[in-house]
Amino acid sequence: MGIVPREALKYIKSYEPGKPQEELKRELGIGKSIKLASNENPLGPSRKAAVAIRKAIKRLNRYPDPDCFRLKRALSSKLNVDRDSLIISNGSDEIIVLTLRAF
Repeated sequence: MGIVPREALKYIKSYEPGKPQEELKRELGIGKSIKLASNENPLGPSRKAAVAIRKAIKRLNRYPDPDCFRLKRALSSKLNVDRDSLIISNGSDEIIVLTLRAF
């Protein structure tokens, strides 16, 4: 017997992302706007993030460490948990998929 989702899940509406600003400008004739939907930061990246991005550019021709060794080591030390108990992902969607694949 497989995992059966709850009946209520059938009625949840799919996520509809916000429209890009360019599309809103075309549709509504708005010159300048600030987009607050879709978790976008209207202020841009922080100075620290911009510096980190500039440093990382030199390594963009390489695949990242799939095990995220350095990140797991830092997190396990900071959080005082075993490194093998940490899962690093590309967002909540991937965590959900990984969780479902565990069954």
